[in-house]
Amino acid sequence: MDTPGYPREYRAFFLAHQAAVDTFAGSALDWVSVAPAGDFAHEDPRRAGSYRVAPADAAARISYADLAIALVDEVDQPAHHRQVIGVMV
Repeated sequence: MDTPGYPREYRAFFLAHQAAVDTFAGSALDWVSVAPAGDFAHEDPRRAGSYRVAPADAAARISYADLAIALVDEVDQPAHHRQVIGVMV
């Protein structure tokens, strides 16, 4: 969020997301936060058919469909617990 070029219009969303993660982390819940590692592939929204868990990368892209598959996969077969994960194609 504080890196050069980070869109200022995303700042409020990022801060709200971080507040939610802090709330979950302070609880006894088994939670996971799944988000794009970078941004959505607005220029090519088609499903790639695969994704991978990756650290934050401003250049990373994922389609809405691939993010949806990542969410469903995590619900069906939980592989991450009490953590934030990023996904990208």
